[in-house]
Amino acid sequence: MIVENVKDGSITEIKADPSDGTFGIFVFIGFNPATEIYQGKLNLNEKGYIVTDENMKTNVGGVFAAGDIREKSLRQVITAAADGAVAAVQAGKYIEETFENV
Repeated sequence: MIVENVKDGSITEIKADPSDGTFGIFVFIGFNPATEIYQGKLNLNEKGYIVTDENMKTNVGGVFAAGDIREKSLRQVITAAADGAVAAVQAGKYIEETFENV
């Protein structure tokens, strides 16, 4: 993998090295939630993540948040997908319970 430092322009090549037990590379680029547009609209915690309950409900009726935008202990694609499934089911229930003829 070729990595460019966007601050100083330096280039670094990173290779997996089987001799030291390295067989792959996991890239971590950080996780600061991009939630600025929700400030003052949805409850955010001190780290900037959207606050939800276990059903992905926010403090605003009919608004659900899923994936890495909410605080959780494990941030992987599979957990984000699970959050999305829960949010979709809950959103469907909300629509059925809130609106007639749906």
